[in-house]
Amino acid sequence: MAAVLPALLATLAMQAIVVIASLIVPITVQESAQTLGVDPALVGYYTMVLWLGGMASTLFSGGLIRRYGALRVCQATLAIAAAGALLTGVASIAAFALAGFLIGVAYGPANPAGSHLLARLSPAHLRGRVFSVKQTSVPVGATIAGLLVPVIANAWGWQAAGPAIALLCIAAMVAVQPWRARLDEDRDPSAPAFAAHPLAAIRQVWALPALRRTVLASAVFSMGQFCFTAFFVTFAMQRAGFDLAEAGSLFSVGFLAGIAARIGWGWVADATSSRAALAVLGVAMAATALIATALDPGWSWLAVAALSAAFGATAVGWNGVYLAEVARLAPGGDVGAATGGAMFFTLSGSAFGPALFGAVAGASGYSAAFVLMAVVTGAAGLWVALGKDPA
Repeated sequence: MAAVLPALLATLAMQAIVVIASLIVPITVQESAQTLGVDPALVGYYTMVLWLGGMASTLFSGGLIRRYGALRVCQATLAIAAAGALLTGVASIAAFALAGFLIGVAYGPANPAGSHLLARLSPAHLRGRVFSVKQTSVPVGATIAGLLVPVIANAWGWQAAGPAIALLCIAAMVAVQPWRARLDEDRDPSAPAFAAHPLAAIRQVWALPALRRTVLASAVFSMGQFCFTAFFVTFAMQRAGFDLAEAGSLFSVGFLAGIAARIGWGWVADATSSRAALAVLGVAMAATALIATALDPGWSWLAVAALSAAFGATAVGWNGVYLAEVARLAPGGDVGAATGGAMFFTLSGSAFGPALFGAVAGASGYSAAFVLMAVVTGAAGLWVALGKDPA
């Protein structure tokens, strides 16, 4: 287990910081939208552009990891995220779109690179727990973002948050350099950096029925996660009357719950199966979305915090279990390539789900949007429950 600790710490920290960069716009959207004179619900389209960038970059992750090493790829993603974060401080729709795309490109390789390292170094019987601990990077990053970004925005204005987070990206990129030689010892400098057939990883994932079912369900779960991520701050401000700092603290509560949930679901998956855990998560996510439709100004901070925690335990809690299942089912044991192909499907939900949610919320209100989220996540959970493991 000691061999995996540096890889676990490095990948967790670096992905957490990219997550912080990805949340600058959703957290400050009420203020930036006022400056730009646009509807805050347009943040769904920012999220779509972000995850289209992630879908594109994840397809090329396998070759880059083999040639340069997983840690070097993660360092490069921090540099790209820093550039995107800087652009979030520019009061321009075009700058926001480019920022989203760059941060998405940075996000895409994070899971394939992390899975490559952890699958190589972690014991098989602990894989669910190790992957789930690593995936606490997302709620850890979101918790920090929910507390830190409003403080920066309230002190120096919303445009100051991006440059501050860009500095954090650069600092982390430099800090992990001493581990590079050790963790990237399996790199092959002669390997092609870019696959001749970048869609091969998608075809490989699609060809295995059990893996195909898992990745399609992940697209729906990802929709649920990033609808919560993109809209909860604005939802709490508009429906319950909280200010930015209060809504940001509520947002952080959800991701604090997500940290514990990801570890807890990893234990459940190791004790039962990843498929069973994913099925329960889908149904629980649907129930939480239905409860959200009742939010109104009469809810106390504590009641909304409980709702946020429920989202954290479900919509944020599934990723580590999912990646462990992908690693288990990876054809030929090529976890990096399989995760890259799988994440293409996962990120499609991240890209198009919030845009659809935002469109429904804009046309029919948040309650209708949360009902849609409940229907699709509940159906995905039941579908996973009906699946079978490969013979």
